[in-house]
Amino acid sequence: MKIHSFEHTLSVLPKKLRCLTIPIPTSRSITLLILVRSGSRYETKDDNGISHFMEHMFFKGAKRYPDAMAVSSAIDGTGGSFNAFTGEEVVGYYVKITSSKKEVAYDVISDMLLNSKFDKDEIKRERGVIVEEIRMYHDDPMSQVNLDFHKLILGDQPVGWDIAGPEETVMSMTRDNFIGHHERFYYGANCIVTAAGGITPEEHEELCRKYFHFEEGGEPAKAVPFKKLDTERIYLRNRETEQAHFIFGFFASQAEHDDVAPLKVLNTMLGGQMSSRLFYQIRERRGLAYYIHSGFSTYEDLGLFQISAGVNLNKVEDALKCALDEVEIIRTEKGTEEEIVRAKENIKGHTDLALEDSRRVATLYGMRELLYNRIKTPEQMAAEIDAVTLEQVQAVAEKYFLPDEMKLAVIGPYKDRAKFEKAFKLG
Repeated sequence: MKIHSFEHTLSVLPKKLRCLTIPIPTSRSITLLILVRSGSRYETKDDNGISHFMEHMFFKGAKRYPDAMAVSSAIDGTGGSFNAFTGEEVVGYYVKITSSKKEVAYDVISDMLLNSKFDKDEIKRERGVIVEEIRMYHDDPMSQVNLDFHKLILGDQPVGWDIAGPEETVMSMTRDNFIGHHERFYYGANCIVTAAGGITPEEHEELCRKYFHFEEGGEPAKAVPFKKLDTERIYLRNRETEQAHFIFGFFASQAEHDDVAPLKVLNTMLGGQMSSRLFYQIRERRGLAYYIHSGFSTYEDLGLFQISAGVNLNKVEDALKCALDEVEIIRTEKGTEEEIVRAKENIKGHTDLALEDSRRVATLYGMRELLYNRIKTPEQMAAEIDAVTLEQVQAVAEKYFLPDEMKLAVIGPYKDRAKFEKAFKLG
């Protein structure tokens, strides 16, 4: 399968603001995406959650669009869509809009990010919204076990904290906190403005110069470095649920490491598709779980590999043991040629499908430039996947799937850790 790559153009404006264009000549729309080096990895105990809270506040009104209705009406009136997201290392804001109305996107989103009022009454109202959002995720067992696992394996440090922050911190944030955070992170060198779709580099740069007047602000912000902490092996949350959920996993390679491509293939073979080993053995053959999958995520200085499942309350030990057995098999035995070919084609096929969406294109190119100062095209990434061998897959499984370093989080109506310690080979 041949992956299609797009030409891209990067320019740097006077305040060190990067301006990245990925033209898609056949597209009738564009996605305008602004990415900022911010997020929970840049926070302290006193302001954990402020990056996410600020993301909400930008939609509450600024100079040219004075309130939330004016912001939404401007985009809705063109048939466009807009949203934002906050992660550990990046905060993003985007508008997807018809190409003929693209200047509206630049006008609205630049006003939001540069001229936000951070109105005290709006802050007070939005606190309640965010607290309910936090409670929603904590009420959902699938979300809660994921939060528990990350806190367990990463420990009490910024990369391990909840992105939304604790309720008490959210309730204590003031307008001065937002103004200070804005000054610390929303400046030219710490942002990138990316446009993908029916737009030329000349059009994008002209509109960036017209609307995005960030301050320069020095060099890009640095996240709080990760430290490997000594934490418990198992975290059990006793809760009355209709289904048990567990996640176990390991540390893996950071982004921009030679092991990333083999780990991606390993993930797909183990639990990243419906024909993967975990799905076939645990759901299809044994009927032990409704969902079972693996995931591999990378950060600037670490990576995580995790296996997640939702199972019948009475079958949690069987499902956990079976999943651990599959991890041990792939760690000690080389897979088949048919299996690795299927995994590679799956990864490349998903990439091709993603490239049909200008938002995914903007995110793929923009994130790499913002975090790593180096754009890797889909074609280059496909070549790395194609080069992976079965020997490399087994080597990274053996390297990272270390039994003594596994961590396990479980949520369900259980009080006794002993059976999980036994299934987890600790008893």
